[in-house]
Amino acid sequence: MKKIILILLSVLALDTASAQYYCYAYPNAGINPGNLNKDAEYPVGGGISAGWATLIAGNKINPVWSPRKKLPFTFNFDGTNYDSIWVSSSGVVTFSRTAGTAPIYDNAVLPDASIPDKSICIRGIFTAGNNSSYANVVTKTFGAVGRRQYHITYGAYNENNLGAAGFLWISIVLEEGSNNIYFVDQRKSPAATATSLTMGVQIDNSNAVMVPNSPDVNMTSTGISSETDNTFYKFAMGTPAVYNAEGWLPDMNDYFALSKPPFIVSAKFWNSGSAAITSADINYSINNGTPVTVAASSINIAKNGMAAVASSTVWAPGVIGTYKVSVWLSNINGNPDGEGFNDTVTKNIIVVEDYTVRMPLHEVFTSSTCGPCVAGNKNTDDVIFPQFPDQFTVIKYQMSWPSTGDPYTTPEGNVRRGVYGVNSIPNMQVDGGWNGNAASYTTTLFNQFKSKPSFIKIDATHTINFKKVVVNVKITPYANYNNANLKLFVVICEKMTANNVKTNGETEFHHVVKKFLPDANGTAIGSITTNTEKTFNTMTFNVPGNYRLPIDGQTANIINVNTENSFEELNDCEVIVFVQDMNTKEVYQSANSAGTILSIDDVNGMTDGIAVYPNPSADGLTYVKFNLNNTNNVKVNVYNALGQVVETLNSAQLVSGTNELQINTQDYAKGIYTIQIDGAGFSSSEKFIVQ
Repeated sequence: MKKIILILLSVLALDTASAQYYCYAYPNAGINPGNLNKDAEYPVGGGISAGWATLIAGNKINPVWSPRKKLPFTFNFDGTNYDSIWVSSSGVVTFSRTAGTAPIYDNAVLPDASIPDKSICIRGIFTAGNNSSYANVVTKTFGAVGRRQYHITYGAYNENNLGAAGFLWISIVLEEGSNNIYFVDQRKSPAATATSLTMGVQIDNSNAVMVPNSPDVNMTSTGISSETDNTFYKFAMGTPAVYNAEGWLPDMNDYFALSKPPFIVSAKFWNSGSAAITSADINYSINNGTPVTVAASSINIAKNGMAAVASSTVWAPGVIGTYKVSVWLSNINGNPDGEGFNDTVTKNIIVVEDYTVRMPLHEVFTSSTCGPCVAGNKNTDDVIFPQFPDQFTVIKYQMSWPSTGDPYTTPEGNVRRGVYGVNSIPNMQVDGGWNGNAASYTTTLFNQFKSKPSFIKIDATHTINFKKVVVNVKITPYANYNNANLKLFVVICEKMTANNVKTNGETEFHHVVKKFLPDANGTAIGSITTNTEKTFNTMTFNVPGNYRLPIDGQTANIINVNTENSFEELNDCEVIVFVQDMNTKEVYQSANSAGTILSIDDVNGMTDGIAVYPNPSADGLTYVKFNLNNTNNVKVNVYNALGQVVETLNSAQLVSGTNELQINTQDYAKGIYTIQIDGAGFSSSEKFIVQ
């Protein structure tokens, strides 16, 4: 009789001819095993990170084996060392020297006679579906010699429950030194649909160990392309430890500033032992030096739990530089740690003179024709951002799809789409590093981005005077930068628009991009030196032409930002400034410019400004009073909130000196209007209200 062994975080012995394997689950781990693989989870054809090699390319209707693949290190499976593997498109990795015919696409439980001996299996995945052109098996090695990991990733594969348009990313990982095997649940769409998978190791036709709930293992990841929603399972030989504090993640910033002590050494630890951890010593060493050991205070980590532990002995680096900081727990409940391989968290920390608080930049690709975009906009605009007033920046690019797209699509928004390779929405990029659906964004993620120090301070101011925007920017670096890829971007956004309503049910749209200054290619920053301010030339934008509302976002209809505009109300605009490395896409810092709305522009041909009274208009009449040095080519127009001319006043009666004109507002609709006076070399305006 075959032995089918299901494990619930415990060990079950195989027969005496085999080593013992046990399975341990890390639900919602938020990292990949050992925190080594931090690459984006993309298909090879769609932008996977550098260093991945394709083992099996493209859609395989009939399962195939890969050629024999030499491993980067010797791996011990079930007590025997191996240097090579074979991988099938049907989810089997085998060490068997006679691999035979590739197993069919199936979700049979283990052991299975069609599977070779000495195999690692993910059953239930296949390559057919809308993502089949990207359905590749790819590999990459991470980590340093002695503790490397070899990742075998099934990318853009599918599973029966997900439907024709579904996709998943899932990996088998082999770890050097520990000889552990990991199954990593990375991406799934639709996220709410439960999968039915079998994962486990098969020793032979009679002995196998599976992940609990096989053959109905449900992937819990979503469509996020980072590791922040990943779950993984560990298969290890031996027996589970009673006391096992796994070093999980550093709990320290990447940078410490000498001007901002104290420097607390802290790390997060996962308790994968069978007993709760109620006491332990915390240790740290700097650059592999003598450990600093002290009893951890108030420690209590439940079984399968995780907590941050900090040393009460602060670190005093003294000088700037890069330091290797290693942290681990010992003397757990008075006992040695049962699995020493995974104890230590290591982090390189850069000590600098000073830094500034980071303001995370959120670039959202959305559309008024995109139904799934609504949830992301509500999550950020109504839930996340209100918790952090004045601590973030947002730019929303309205896209030309789905269907005919958003009327406020702009050519410059499409340029930014190209920077990130965005080909589906909803999509949000945070500081050029987090790529996902805004509906999945959390306060935890926001705090992670905000807590990362920045070494560039941005000071920006702008003025808005009717159809003219003037921006001044100064940056102060706290580190030396000589990076040809570093650019400054200045963006005018409208805080709220309503005229671009289409089909997704939204009636208001926030932080909508209107214009980049000077354009979406940005301004090269050049070499900058620590604590040396760099001031950029004043950027001026004169809003061209009249307001136009395109019928949709298709190329033939979108706004020409050089000859016309889509500003619903220029005085409702904001200016966002950010610094970005165009090679890595990392945003070093962003800022909301401090803005001023001007009603008077006292230059050249005018003196003493403009007075409008009564304001609001009363009895259908409003008067405008102003002084002129001369009357050559002076025009006086009244504009509505859309920038449309509603009346041109008689300029023949103008004189050098004081002028007073009457405006009959009896037939004006209720709203805000602007009186604009233009002459040779000057332009001045003032608002008034008709009630």
